[in-house]
Amino acid sequence: MRGGKLGGLRWCCAHKLALAALMGGLWSLSSDLITEPIVAADGATEDQCARQSRNEQSIIVAASKSPRESLPMVIASDTLESIANSSRNEPDLADARATVRVPDLADPIEPVSKPSASAVGTSDSIPTAYVELEVLSFHGITPGVSTRREVLREWGDPRSEETTAETLQYRFGKLRSVRVKFDGNVVDAIVVALDSPQPTNKLASKLHLDAIRPALLADDSGDPLALAFPERGIVLRYSEDGQIGEIVIQPIKAASFLLRAESYAKTNLSACREDLHVALDLDRTSARARWLLSKIYLPLGQAVTAERYSAEAVEIEPLNHEYRLQHAKCLRQLARYELAVSETRKVLESPEKNSLSRAAALYEMSQLAALGSKDVSQRTVDLLTRSIEIADRLAIDNDAKVSRQAKQLLVEAHLAMAVEIARGRWSREDQTVPQWIERASALSEEMIATDASYLPLRLQVAVSALAAAASLETPIDPLLWIEEAEETVQLLRASTRDEETWGQYDWQLGLAYFHGAQVQHRRSKPDSAERLAKLAVTKLSDLAQQRDELPDTAYLMGRLYFQIGAIYAVHHKNHRVACQWYDKAVDYLMNPVPVTTMAAPQQHGDALVSMGVSYWREKRRDDAIEVTRSGVVLIERAVQSGMLQSDSLAVPYENLAAMYEAKGETEQASRYTRLAENVSDSKVSSKPVPEKRS
Repeated sequence: MRGGKLGGLRWCCAHKLALAALMGGLWSLSSDLITEPIVAADGATEDQCARQSRNEQSIIVAASKSPRESLPMVIASDTLESIANSSRNEPDLADARATVRVPDLADPIEPVSKPSASAVGTSDSIPTAYVELEVLSFHGITPGVSTRREVLREWGDPRSEETTAETLQYRFGKLRSVRVKFDGNVVDAIVVALDSPQPTNKLASKLHLDAIRPALLADDSGDPLALAFPERGIVLRYSEDGQIGEIVIQPIKAASFLLRAESYAKTNLSACREDLHVALDLDRTSARARWLLSKIYLPLGQAVTAERYSAEAVEIEPLNHEYRLQHAKCLRQLARYELAVSETRKVLESPEKNSLSRAAALYEMSQLAALGSKDVSQRTVDLLTRSIEIADRLAIDNDAKVSRQAKQLLVEAHLAMAVEIARGRWSREDQTVPQWIERASALSEEMIATDASYLPLRLQVAVSALAAAASLETPIDPLLWIEEAEETVQLLRASTRDEETWGQYDWQLGLAYFHGAQVQHRRSKPDSAERLAKLAVTKLSDLAQQRDELPDTAYLMGRLYFQIGAIYAVHHKNHRVACQWYDKAVDYLMNPVPVTTMAAPQQHGDALVSMGVSYWREKRRDDAIEVTRSGVVLIERAVQSGMLQSDSLAVPYENLAAMYEAKGETEQASRYTRLAENVSDSKVSSKPVPEKRS
């Protein structure tokens, strides 16, 4: 976290899963995934503890060493549970000094998200209006069109003796040199070396590039090398003094649009998507463009579209692990779990034992395991632990790109561990969960300090911390995390004018409000809970309509309306107003929904049963029985699939028995009374579930 006021740990601050396939997929993994070490109290494994004591070259250890302000845990003395627990002469790339790595748009260098001060137009202020594609000519020669014969006819003999060479060199006026690079007999690039370096802004204006959003090309350490202007096939190369020393003209290529799309993937989703579609128009075989499109569409909630593009990317490049894992992620979010497991297993079964892709695959499998039966979900922590072990080693890799990706994976895995521990049955979870959140926060802040484009990680930490808090038995004050999320979104909004990008951040903020409302409800803070829940409604309602391809979006809105109703039912004893909100929720919650991270059978069923209580008290008996029976069906299915224990049905059965008895339907009342007694007896006679060790 940041220093000052926000410094330190903010912890103060009905379709069933394809269980057979998922269980088989998880338990048939190689033996090194099955025999995992026990997680120690501080979240590290025993092996990790020993290794870290000998080797301080661990990103996790380093991140944990920074002094941090610890804020006290706030425990409500009167905790109340919810009833549901709820000039147009320009140039391009060719030779360069051997000491400088030269970008090549056919094999581009990864761009950096944080432009240098000398870079022109790399901010979001550059307009995104359509710019016609037009390759510029230099003294009558156009790359991609003109031939060697035309060059010799227009420009005469080159300074070099060999006219059939791959590169010919000329001299024009005060220019230091002009080199022409050929692909066969067609001009592939013209490189103009300026007599003296020119300021970026001045040169871009002379070349009429002001209206074009550039892409910043950089080396692996983030040092800028050039600016690319895709619509004109122009690349401006930096000299050692930070000014432009060369101008490169090339044919318009898909790779340049891919470069720019990746440059703006975190700050302008609309512009990024437009560039990727142009890239596909220029190169229909581009798997990378399809993969990037999938990564754009998925956070926008358009999961069907995202899955289609990821599947096409895998079909074109089946050996690319990144593409396959993105496909698995899309399948998971669409609740197509059997296929998601299959895709993830293909990566895990590859011979690369310690690669970043293996760590990412272990993380993805952990998220799938968390959605399975109790037996399967027990593997979640083991899988996360193994993922963290690999990513921790790779976070200090000499390859800067690998290191960045490993650190980002570490943040996600630490947050997933915190949420999983909070939702499970673990000893000392109130102490362990904050440790995982703190580590994720320290890692994310380290990345943000190096590159501000990672600022969304701070929002991710806040939302995950609130999600974990909503599952802990001991409620904590969520308001500091809410403040963190709000301030982060404000900063993110200031960095872009793109409404789609705003929507992605606003959705996360809405989730933060939703989780915060759940926590405040349990802390007996009804006014704060209602305020947060209504803020969530404001943020999520319109955005939910754009995310209807995700199977649990409608369920989330139903849960949100239910949450407001539960506040009135539990804290204000006002079942009339509660039912008004339940009426909004019922259309969403009565529909079947797959098991997802957001939609859990226990919460879904309990919400319907709780709604039935208020409907009954408001004399809406038929509605009460209908929603209660629907809740019972959901919980029964979860019990049958092994996701819940049978005693989860005791209260719902008793409620139905009482309702039918009051209506004089003795046969139904007796039936549910017997069912309630059976599950209660089962609870008494069964062996106690062993407590997991943290």
